[in-house]
Amino acid sequence: MSETLIEEAARHGADAEVWTLRRRTDELVCRRGTVERRSEVATGATALTVWADGTEGYAVQNVPDSHDPALVTAALAVGRALSDTGAVPPPPPAPGPPHRTPDTPPPHLDTETAERLRRLSTGDGGLEVELRARADRSRIRLHRAGTPPIGYDTGVVQLHTRITARGDGIGHIGHQSYGRSVPGLLDRLATEELPELIGLARLLATKPVPRLAYDDLLVDGRVLVKLLSLVVPAFQLDSVLEGRSPLADRPGQAVASPGVTLVDDPTAPDSPLPVPWDGEGTACGPTTLIEDGTLRGFLSARRTAAEAGTTGTGSGQRGPDGEMVTVQPGYLRLRHTTDLGTEFRPGRTVLHVVQANGAHTSNPITGEFSIGANAVVVGPDGSRANAGNITLAGNVFELLRNLDGHDGRTRVNRAHNSFVAGPGVWTTSLTTGR
Repeated sequence: MSETLIEEAARHGADAEVWTLRRRTDELVCRRGTVERRSEVATGATALTVWADGTEGYAVQNVPDSHDPALVTAALAVGRALSDTGAVPPPPPAPGPPHRTPDTPPPHLDTETAERLRRLSTGDGGLEVELRARADRSRIRLHRAGTPPIGYDTGVVQLHTRITARGDGIGHIGHQSYGRSVPGLLDRLATEELPELIGLARLLATKPVPRLAYDDLLVDGRVLVKLLSLVVPAFQLDSVLEGRSPLADRPGQAVASPGVTLVDDPTAPDSPLPVPWDGEGTACGPTTLIEDGTLRGFLSARRTAAEAGTTGTGSGQRGPDGEMVTVQPGYLRLRHTTDLGTEFRPGRTVLHVVQANGAHTSNPITGEFSIGANAVVVGPDGSRANAGNITLAGNVFELLRNLDGHDGRTRVNRAHNSFVAGPGVWTTSLTTGR
């Protein structure tokens, strides 16, 4: 159907590019050993970009493979309204295979998966387990006038685990996990994540320690990735061009602790949502933002790269319904070369911050934050106690400059199609309080 839109645009004297999405989503909610909801939904979108008379216009319709000529007239009207007489059509995407299929079949939630989740959600009188699973299977197609269309299939499964325990009080813990394989994700949940989360929820339901005192601070990866997501805009080239990035004049300078790397790579073997190219057809690959603590570059789409006179990094992400391209990471992962182990340190008292509440309310430009959190006090003998509800405050950029090491446990956070991953980190740069 994209050919119809391209021909209609040509009839109006316009160059055109058509992006289409077909998505099938399975959702499954299990709680207290019962399947509470199960659904399968088909969605899609068609996004059209046109260039005519030095203008660029854009229109979206939530219909897959639409051939509605109104899309063309709407996109042309948007272009005229924007009145950008300097808009130049970008070069077409590099030719590639007509269609790519992933190494791992796109995930779906079958009857066996439902039964496993149902059994895993069985709690007891003082424990409630809720498991929310979602599997997305997507087919993407991009067609530029004058070139053959290209496309790919991809998919991701996500699992949201919520545990509520009752004791002296009520303990809550939540965890998000992502992957390409449903069986692999469920195996990890059953053997590793669920026992740990249940133990944390039970601990958070006990009476808090009377006084908050500790020697060392460990920020769990669940918390780190939420904080790191706050400052993603600082690593976007459009933020640099618009004067909104505090890192604008820092390439080649130290912006993080030695041993810290930050790389975006949607094609990485452990990327939850593998893609060969971004929403504009630019090939994806590893983009190093920080190397051994030094700032090396920024993420860009074709427009911002052209304005800056550089090459795009394949970071032009479309929204879940085909919205206009914005610069976003695909799979941004922080690493540190120094492994300092998990929460237990002989002879030291450790405060392990295990959960953040309200990280999205912090300042994404300055990096300043003050959030609610839950934490565990780990004694010199390995004993664990509830630290209670605490406040965690600081600056994310300062935190990056003061990472002493990691705990070896990678966590992942998601916003639309962007994933941010990182381990738990040991640091002295944050302030805590009751």
